This record gives sequence, structure tokens and C-alpha cells, in this order.
Amino acid sequence: LTPDDVHDAEVVSYVKEFQGLVDHYQIGTINLNTKIHQGPEFGHFFIMPEDNLIHLYEGTERAFINGKKVTAPPIKLGSMVMIYPKEGSMPRNNCACIVNEAWVTPEQKAAAKQWINFILEDEQQREFMAKGFRPGGDIALNDPMSKITSQYGLDPNKPGKVLNPSHIEPAVAAEIDATWTDVKRPGIVTWVVDKSGSMLGNKLEQAQEGMIQALDTMAPNNQVGFVTFDDKVNAAIPVSPLANIKFTIAEAVQSMRAGGETALYDAIKRGIEMTDSAAGEPNAIRAVVVLTDGQATGGSTRLDQIIKLASSREKPIQHFSAFEGDPLPVDIEGVVVNKNQVIGTALALNTIHDIQIFFIGIGEDADLDIGRMLSGATGADFRGVTEEDLAEALSEFSRYF
Repeated sequence: LTPDDVHDAEVVSYVKEFQGLVDHYQIGTINLNTKIHQGPEFGHFFIMPEDNLIHLYEGTERAFINGKKVTAPPIKLGSMVMIYPKEGSMPRNNCACIVNEAWVTPEQKAAAKQWINFILEDEQQREFMAKGFRPGGDIALNDPMSKITSQYGLDPNKPGKVLNPSHIEPAVAAEIDATWTDVKRPGIVTWVVDKSGSMLGNKLEQAQEGMIQALDTMAPNNQVGFVTFDDKVNAAIPVSPLANIKFTIAEAVQSMRAGGETALYDAIKRGIEMTDSAAGEPNAIRAVVVLTDGQATGGSTRLDQIIKLASSREKPIQHFSAFEGDPLPVDIEGVVVNKNQVIGTALALNTIHDIQIFFIGIGEDADLDIGRMLSGATGADFRGVTEEDLAEALSEFSRYF
């Protein structure tokens, strides 16, 4: 490849078409595992290495289950298989290399060679195979220690072709990186941030720090809006290109002061309306990211006015305001349903575009069931975080778009 290839019109068109298939971007293996455990309605195709699939079958991978990071249970045997594209697959090499520089002494090089030779011995390679890796030496994949088998949805006779992106010239790799936003699917995102009285102190400080990081890490081809709320919706900065609005939002973030009740659903509704009405590319990912540490205590909007709800028996819920202290929901047959048995099925608001609602709940008082319903209704994610993890989580969610 050459830098000119990166800008070839046919190449750009092909990559943009592929990116149009992306529901939203995932950062790291744990988030990918989470999507898989959420079920087929959240994703059908996942790019992953073979050992990841093995670990999913063995139940040794980490994922967010019910909003909490845990060791996830094994996936159902036979539920996933690896597809090896005819164009070729990329190895995820674990490199043992010797740095060839003047400051590396002959003794260090000799020690490194000795260590590499040790790693390549059959005994050590079989240990790697037991962890789900292909051997780096000459051991056959029909070895008893190998897990590259149909039991784990893998094919030892594939891939037919191996692609080595590590062989790309540095100038080409730099050009690919520099032009990523020219081909990625753009995002139109409204951040909805709680500044009610319970956010006072470290939670608000972490939210402010995390929002500044999020603005810095979001792709520059995104459009962004910003809403804060307490007992009413406060600052509502309309969705605009990130480059035009970044510092305005940053100033609003820094000026947030905690106080009041929690008009959660009023704020979410406003965020949806802002994201939906924003002008943008037809294939943009449109989303609302909600940050709160509590339950809805005020406002004029009910949860069931935002999303459609049903019981786990797939019976529609007639009425559920989901305010703190309100009665439990009742389904269409008059059966009272526990909140943890209520699922979100679709947006109840009439929107022009599909809108995803991502939910970050801070601390023990955050109602993760509400986050589960909102995200489940729109094919998004929800997460429970501590105060200490909050800034990092906000930065991570910003890279979904």
C-alpha cells in the first residue's frame, strides 16, 4: 500500500460503506463481550481473535452483566462460530523481539535470544495452546493441547490467507490513522448530565473531569449537544459540530453546581428531541448518553412516555411512571410486575431517526434497572460505575461514536 491508496475514491467508498454497518463502536474486549452476552438483538457479527471466542465458551471472560463488571457465564455451546473471510485474516501476534540499537549490549542480546528459544520450546508452546493461542513453533493444531477445534467454533484449516498489517509502511499507517474520521460513521450525540443535590462533591467533580476528557477524545467529525438537569432541565446547548461547540460545552460543564431534585425523564426526552432534530448525515449514529446518580423524583415526563415497556412474559405494561416511591408497574392483564422483570422494547416517542440511549449510573443509589430498560429499548449499553471510575467511563463512552 501507498499513501495514495488511502485516498483512492474506490477505497474510500468501500470503507465508508462497511462503516455504515457499524451500530456503534466498541472500545476493548470487555465491552465486546458485554454485547455478546446481551443477546442477538444487540449484535450479530463481532470482530475478535480466536482465543476470545474460546474464553467465551469457557466462561473466563469479563463482561458487564446487569451493569456490573463480572466474570461472565459461558455462552451456549454452538451459539457462535468464527468466520474466516476469503480475503484473509489478520494474526494478533505476541511478538518476542530484540531491539537492534547501540545501547543494547551483546550480553542483553544473548539473554534475549536465550529467552526466546525457551519460549519456543514445545513445553512452553503447549501452555500457550492451552490458553487458546496458536503455537509459534512447529506443533500441529491436532495436538491434544490445541483448542483450535470445532468444539469452540474454530477451524484449524483456516484461514486460507493471512494478512499482516504490521508490514504496512509507517507512512501509510500514519495516513490511515490521520484520515480515519473521513470514513468512520459520524455521530450525533447529546450528553444529559445530572447535577441534582446528590451529585454534590466528588461525583460532580468526577463528572466534570470526565466530560472534559470525553470532549477531547470524541471523533472530530461528530456533532454534540449538552443538557444538564436537577428538578428541571437547565442548560441545553443545541447539537453542533464538535469543533464549533466544544469550548461552549466545556464552559457549561465547569460552571455546573449541584442542587435540587432529579427530573431525569424530562432531561432524557429533551436529549432525544435534540439528537433527533439535528441536521446531519443520513447514516449518522444518533445517541443520548445519560449520566445520573439517582432515581427520578420530579418532572412531568414518565418513563413509559419515553420507551415502550413489557413484562418478561412479553405482556405490555399499561402504566409505569418509574418515579422513586411510585407503585410497581402493572401489565395489560392486571398483573403487578417487579421492576427487575420489566424490559424496554422500543422508543415510545415519535422520532424521525433511530436513537440509542446509553446510561451511566453512579454509585449504589443509581437505578440500573431504569438504565437496563432504556438501553434495552434502543439497542444501547448501560453501566454502573463508582465515583472513582466515572471520569474513565465517560471518556470510554465518548469513543462509541
